[in-house]
Amino acid sequence: MAFQGNNHLLNWRRRSKRKTPGQKMQLKMDDIDEWMKRVEMASEFAVSEVLTSGTNSRAMALQSAEQLQDHDDAYSEAQALLSDWMSSKLRLELEMDEEDDPAAPAVPTAVLPAFMDYSSFDELYNHLAEEEEGKTVSSFLQELMDRELLDPGTAQDLLLDLDQARRRTRDPSVTMEARHRQVRETRARRDAERERLRRAQEARRAALEEARQREREAEARRREEARRGEALVQKEMGRLRRQMEEQKALEQRGRQKEREKLDREKAAVLPPSAGPSFSTYRPPAEQSQSRLHILNLQCLQRPFSGWYSVVLERRLQLGRAAALCDWKRSLRAWRAWRTLVWAAREHREREATEEELRTEHRRDQLAPGGDRRRLLRRCFSTWQLWWQSEKGQRELLAQQEQTRSKMAALISAASTGRLRGPEAPAQGLGPPGPTGEGADPPGVPDRVGTVRQKKTDVLPPAPSSGRQGDSPAVPPLMRPPQPWQVTRRHAAVSACERRQAQRRRGAGGAAAQGPRSEPRHAAQQHTIALQRKLLREQQEQILLLQKERCLLEARGAPEQRAQGRTGDQNSWGRTPTRNAANQQRPLLDPVVMAMEERARLRLERRREVEEMRRKKEEEKLAQMKVEEEERRRQEQEERREEERRRREERRLQREREEQQQQRVRSQQALQTTARHHHQRSLLLRRGLAPWQRLLRLKRGHEQLAVRHHRGRVLSTGLRAWHHWTRASLSEKQAAADQLNRQLLLRQAVACWRRLVECRARLEERAQDHHRATAQRRVLRALLALLTRERLLQWDRLEEARQHSSRRVLRRCLRVWVLLPGRQREEREKEARREQLRRRVEEVLPDFRCSPLGSF
Repeated sequence: MAFQGNNHLLNWRRRSKRKTPGQKMQLKMDDIDEWMKRVEMASEFAVSEVLTSGTNSRAMALQSAEQLQDHDDAYSEAQALLSDWMSSKLRLELEMDEEDDPAAPAVPTAVLPAFMDYSSFDELYNHLAEEEEGKTVSSFLQELMDRELLDPGTAQDLLLDLDQARRRTRDPSVTMEARHRQVRETRARRDAERERLRRAQEARRAALEEARQREREAEARRREEARRGEALVQKEMGRLRRQMEEQKALEQRGRQKEREKLDREKAAVLPPSAGPSFSTYRPPAEQSQSRLHILNLQCLQRPFSGWYSVVLERRLQLGRAAALCDWKRSLRAWRAWRTLVWAAREHREREATEEELRTEHRRDQLAPGGDRRRLLRRCFSTWQLWWQSEKGQRELLAQQEQTRSKMAALISAASTGRLRGPEAPAQGLGPPGPTGEGADPPGVPDRVGTVRQKKTDVLPPAPSSGRQGDSPAVPPLMRPPQPWQVTRRHAAVSACERRQAQRRRGAGGAAAQGPRSEPRHAAQQHTIALQRKLLREQQEQILLLQKERCLLEARGAPEQRAQGRTGDQNSWGRTPTRNAANQQRPLLDPVVMAMEERARLRLERRREVEEMRRKKEEEKLAQMKVEEEERRRQEQEERREEERRRREERRLQREREEQQQQRVRSQQALQTTARHHHQRSLLLRRGLAPWQRLLRLKRGHEQLAVRHHRGRVLSTGLRAWHHWTRASLSEKQAAADQLNRQLLLRQAVACWRRLVECRARLEERAQDHHRATAQRRVLRALLALLTRERLLQWDRLEEARQHSSRRVLRRCLRVWVLLPGRQREEREKEARREQLRRRVEEVLPDFRCSPLGSF
């Protein structure tokens, strides 16, 4: 399918239609104005398509990736159909051209244009100019294709040929099957991409959910901590409230006791009841005076009780303020102490972390150097062992090569008869020496001595020779010339070596002895293997020599019988019978016997060496067992020491904890003592001392008043006047009491009325205040809600606007990013079309012969 707004992408449809002569128009390449107008229109269209906020042209141009894929599929199908059509049209002409000129070069394939990045409008204009030129060429080719230059008969023949060629073309089912396969692969890729995107979204969603879960857990932990802190504060407030209540109860009990004491003092000061008494007689003046005194005391008691209540209230308020201040101070001190402890702990943890990081960094810096040195030492020791083994191997190979050459020379000399001499029979009959040297023939000693000297020089040094340099006072044993001549005395360990080994074991243990014993054992094994190999080679040489000697005897027997030679030549021939075998010994029997003797000695020496090696291995195993036991014992000691150290650390930790708890308890006790002392000092300085001073002052005033009254009464001198005065005073007192009661009643009624009115006014004001406060609170809540909703709406609008801007910008960028690809595809399509046009132009004579309407 194709887009409605991009029909120019499928130019093959329009070019395949027949144009009328009225629609044909030749474009002039020199029309600069028209070209500039088209370029400006194209640039304006591109800018408006990318930068405008509308979605009409963009939605019509690029709707989805699936439509683009369908468009590419349709375009590929159309291109395949066009290729089939061109191949069916050009096959006949190509076959004719191949028959005419088989050496003609093949049609070059079209080279796809490279990717162009339109970073400026100049490149876009150049591309448009090239596209315009391509359209001009295509229109010219289309006009050439529309021309009818053949008669109907020729066209009919060409149609028949075309039908035959079309029958010979490939099966369209294969093309359809390939297209279906391509569509399935495309669908599978799209499904895989969707699955990948879905998995990515699920992973992102899971990560977001996990982050939210962690945030919720952190919020829950914070709420739990806040709740615990609130509970601690409430607990502390409850404790302080209980303390204040207890203090208040104590103060109330103190006030009650003071009140009772005052009552008792009043009862003691007041005279007894005025009943009939015959013992004492009190005149009316004295009674009126006492009544006046009681009234004065009552008048004094009212302000004093009011003042005392005010003092108690003020004291209670001061106590509450002091308790609250103390609690706030304690809370502030506790918070400061907690902050200080946390800061100290964080500082310690930070220092510990920094120290650990520095230690780890230092270890990381030192580890490569130490590891490198260890690797260098190991590689150097390995290289030394390898170099020694290679050196020994090369020496052994050189020795073997020389031995082979000497043995080959000896065998060749023996086979050619050059070893014969005049003293051969005499020497052959002599007994062989203990080492086989006296049995060598006169021609052999030089060669055999040379071979032995070479073997002696080539053999590697004994394993104990490396340690003999450590004790220059003890002369080392002379190394025997042959390996099989080594005895137990040569292989035995000397006293100096034994002391050195014990010293090394005492200093470094088995770790220092292992690397030396292993190369020694390896050298011994290597020497034994080389000796075995040399023995096998010598045995093979002996067998070959015996075979050659038998062949020589078999060949020389007929000649000896024909020539009648006996005597010296009997040593090289052999009779069929074995009766004279002991009298006719060959010349090489002493050599063979010496070699056999040497082989036997080598076998004995090998057995001795193996026995010594086995004993040394047993000793080494026993020593390793002892060292292993020692190591295990040391490990057990270390573990016990570690356990003891851990127990000591735990004990010290417990002691530190106990000391810390003791310090905490002592601090708590000191705080309790300080609190009690503070409360006692407050009671003494602000409660009891002023009250006691007031009581003492009151008592002094009372005593002074009593003394003054007594002196005044005693100074009157006239009892009658005193009685009259007391009577008149009593009457006046009664009148005053009556007036006072009336006044008090009136004042009480007036106060009660004022109180009722004030209460009504206060209730009304309270209702008004409550109503206004409630309305204000509701209005403030509504205003806050409206403000919050408005802010949320503004935020949502802003987020929506930003989201819309990002969406528009994303779509614009997507269109802008896809534009070069679409243009590149268009250029590739135009290039392919240009190639097809060129091919059509090349085969134009054949194309003129085919009418366009037949297709």
